Amino acid sequence: MSFFARLDGLLRRVSYVGFLAASALLLIVGLMGTVDVISTNLFWKPIPGMVELSGALLAVIVFLGLAEAQARGSHIVIDIATQSMGPTARRLSSILSLTIAGVLMGLIAWQTTRLAISSWNFKETALGALAFPVAPFKSVAAFGAWLATAEFLRQLVLQVAGKTSTAPGEGQRDA
Repeated sequence: MSFFARLDGLLRRVSYVGFLAASALLLIVGLMGTVDVISTNLFWKPIPGMVELSGALLAVIVFLGLAEAQARGSHIVIDIATQSMGPTARRLSSILSLTIAGVLMGLIAWQTTRLAISSWNFKETALGALAFPVAPFKSVAAFGAWLATAEFLRQLVLQVAGKTSTAPGEGQRDA
């Protein structure tokens, strides 16, 4: 098995684990919101820090889910221009869009990493009733951004090589 095939398999597994973690966190945020609403409306006492914690978790959820959404082709696609293209033009369009998306996601990942490092250095805490450290949330979000960058690059390499994709739904949509 080639190095790229092993790297490809590893990226797909890590991406899927990120997706599972994001799904579990989404369930937790939903439960937290439910408990907070019930507490506020029944007992006139909101749970301190729920809004801040939910906001921090939502950022993590979005970034952890990006790579798997891209791998599955789950992003919104507007294919008005590409539907009438031939196979070569469609492939070139896909290469261009994956390149742009990969570069932009790489820039986002780089800046998110810088923010996470800064947060660790300053021991940043959330403002509000519950002061919890923000750096772990920013670090996981940065990891998710790098994972999404790697997924864009994985798809770009496959597209440039002219190989068909093995992931479900992949290859049917552009970035």
